Amino acid sequence: MPQFLRSARFQAAFAVLAMAASPLGAAEAFGRWQQRPRRCVVEQGVAPRLRCHELQLDQRSPQVLRLSVQADGPQRGEVIQLTLVGSLAEGSAPMGCRDGACTLKQPLALSLISLSLVRFDGRGLAQSLPSTWTVRGVCRIDRSELRCEAENAELAEAGAPGWTIEAELR
Repeated sequence: MPQFLRSARFQAAFAVLAMAASPLGAAEAFGRWQQRPRRCVVEQGVAPRLRCHELQLDQRSPQVLRLSVQADGPQRGEVIQLTLVGSLAEGSAPMGCRDGACTLKQPLALSLISLSLVRFDGRGLAQSLPSTWTVRGVCRIDRSELRCEAENAELAEAGAPGWTIEAELR
């Protein structure tokens, strides 16, 4: 092997070129976007409005996203986690992600397919297994606000109340 191939300078330059040319240097299709909203509420029918305090959007693939919302429960110290799963609506582009962190480059529209809910006590222990429903609905998310509406696909015709999440992000 020629001497120049063994030199530290050549190996360092080769490593930089290899990293620049690899897919790891490009934007990734997966990651997470988190926000502590300025104002956020979760509503379901006539039940009391719940104040939410954290939003997390996970992009598992370029087309499927999961929105988790943590809200104060109706009981003192109780926390409710509501999770909506949806696919990007036609015309929406995925978030831009790098090293597991994502940014909203343009507004997102999601067609919702499922909703799950789990309650935690003041110590953070789950009070039950998550309840999960098939839903119909949409989420619209941009840099300044989030609005989601979801109704239980099986009970909507029977008049079951749907879920609404509204958040002011900036």
